[in-house]
Amino acid sequence: MDYFQQKINQWSDWQVLSQNAEAFEPLIKQIYLSENKPFKTPEVEADPLTAVFTVGTTQIAIFPPSNVLPETREYYQTERFSLTRMSRLQLGAPKLLHAGFIFDAYQFYYVIYQPLQGVSLTNFILTAEPLAKSTLGRQIGTLLNQLNGEVATFSQIAEPAADWNVFGSEFVTARTAWLAAHPTTPNCFIHGNLIGENFIVTSGQLGVRHFSTAHQGFRQAELVPIILKAFDNEPDLLAGFKDTYQTASLADDLLVGLLVRADGPDQIRALLGGQAVDWETLRERLGQLLGD
Repeated sequence: MDYFQQKINQWSDWQVLSQNAEAFEPLIKQIYLSENKPFKTPEVEADPLTAVFTVGTTQIAIFPPSNVLPETREYYQTERFSLTRMSRLQLGAPKLLHAGFIFDAYQFYYVIYQPLQGVSLTNFILTAEPLAKSTLGRQIGTLLNQLNGEVATFSQIAEPAADWNVFGSEFVTARTAWLAAHPTTPNCFIHGNLIGENFIVTSGQLGVRHFSTAHQGFRQAELVPIILKAFDNEPDLLAGFKDTYQTASLADDLLVGLLVRADGPDQIRALLGGQAVDWETLRERLGQLLGD
């Protein structure tokens, strides 16, 4: 029998159903039975890609079927690989318990894990004292030094190419020269979306979650969402981060990160807040942001 009874014909169908615990409950119950795990009524957790549900003390992430996401197996393998890697490095992350797939109305890949217990960085900084923020910044710097190590290829999902011509030929020339003068290593492990919601502050250790879009790339690219979004202009976080993050120049690395990301043009527009984009204006804004 099919435990999942709903139709998923397009991505918008998946987006709606991924927030529907009742639609997934029979399927989840069968998965937990097959994995010999105790079942509880699932509760929805927000996630932009997978259908995530809390089931007792565990969580399950179910990946979209291939008819609406052809690369679904790659995303599943990336999540599984990343959680295994985090455990091996003894870095804070959800603990992988089970991973597999079930043939039903659709073929669904899933991972079951023990989630991190804590609060997101976004919520933590709302009430934290300056010392706590600087301490956390140092922890983030230390974590990144290990997280962004070199790694063999583990995901076949290609990032789209950015169109840098939108900023004109002078910017394109300056970008090419800057990257030539600042060699980068393209085979580092990159989470890629380390915004405040994906850092979890626990009682004993800083943790990271949501790895399905991780990839091999330039370590400098990791700095962009952290500094421009997760830190939310908190000077104490940034000061602590500078104390431990290993770099000769954080400003230079952040600029490299912007210039190699697929969303680099959009990130630069947001950073400059409506100003005309040119090379000198961008360099000046980064200096202001980092206090250099």
